[in-house]
Amino acid sequence: MLVAVVAMVGAILGGLTTGALLVSSGDDGADLPAAASSAVASPMVQQVTVDQTSAVIDAAVHGRQSVVRVESSRDVAGRIERDVGSGVVVDEQGYVLTNAHVVLGTQSLKVILPDGAERPAILLGHDFPFTDLAVLQIAPGNLVAVTPGDSAALQPGETIIVIGNPLAEFEGSVSVGVVSGLNRLRTFDDVVQRDLIQTDAAINNGNSGGAVLNLLGQFVGMPTSVIRESGTGTTVEGIAFALPSNRVLEVARAIIANQGSLPRPTLGIGHLDLTPEAAARAGRVAVAEGALVTDVTPGGPADMAGIEVGDVVVRIEDSEVNMAAPLLNILLEFEPGETVRVVLNRDGRIIETEVQLGRHS
Repeated sequence: MLVAVVAMVGAILGGLTTGALLVSSGDDGADLPAAASSAVASPMVQQVTVDQTSAVIDAAVHGRQSVVRVESSRDVAGRIERDVGSGVVVDEQGYVLTNAHVVLGTQSLKVILPDGAERPAILLGHDFPFTDLAVLQIAPGNLVAVTPGDSAALQPGETIIVIGNPLAEFEGSVSVGVVSGLNRLRTFDDVVQRDLIQTDAAINNGNSGGAVLNLLGQFVGMPTSVIRESGTGTTVEGIAFALPSNRVLEVARAIIANQGSLPRPTLGIGHLDLTPEAAARAGRVAVAEGALVTDVTPGGPADMAGIEVGDVVVRIEDSEVNMAAPLLNILLEFEPGETVRVVLNRDGRIIETEVQLGRHS
């Protein structure tokens, strides 16, 4: 679309006006000094033509073909609960990506394509809690795979487009914003995420698992969370986060290549990452930081190594467990089957043990 913009150089007296201004020369400067009269009577008016591209429209139309609706149901105390999220087709053979929190713990899944066709889906695999990502599989045919982009090439201020199904009723909604920040650090599900994309694009419940696109219509991120309120209770607007596509696609390809299996290590424990507040609530904890063992899997790695409920894991090999480096982030440095030295605080006593890490399911 071509838009005519009138640029005018000169003095405009009499206040400010919104809208378009048309200035023409006449006798307005007849009583002014010659120099001033000349300036008013001969304004410099320049016609400038701006080519306003349809990049946002083109990218939205292109990307919309690959964004689907993900519906799940689960039985909660004899009552069926249904939920809706979004997903992205990444392969014409039927692989769909979404957030793990959209589909974990569900009994049935189905995907609704942009043309309204419904297909049952299975959960092929996921990387929760390390990455809030799950891979679904549906029957192939009439699928359009999203075009992958390079999330590492994003720049602050760059325009991005979000497509998803907010509030479970506004299917295929498009919102536009900018990259507000890169490599943002947030803790989700006891894992510090250090490479999040921050955006001011409108993201709401139901957008989770959808697509963040650049103006080329390329997939550069996946919406995953929104901040609605600060820690002090202040209302927050325009702060949302997306997983970068480079990490999402790397993890997804590994899950697909291994048909659902992704090797992640585990100690075989349930735990609580201690903050001073959490330590105070737990009571009788000898240290203020570390990972408090809340559950031990019978016959698992920790059980075999003598770790007990109430122990606090304070170090793995040379890495201290604390708020900046939670237990799960440290475990990501190792492989399943690897033997590591674990330092525990048990009622004020320091205990060292060796644990052969298991495989996270």
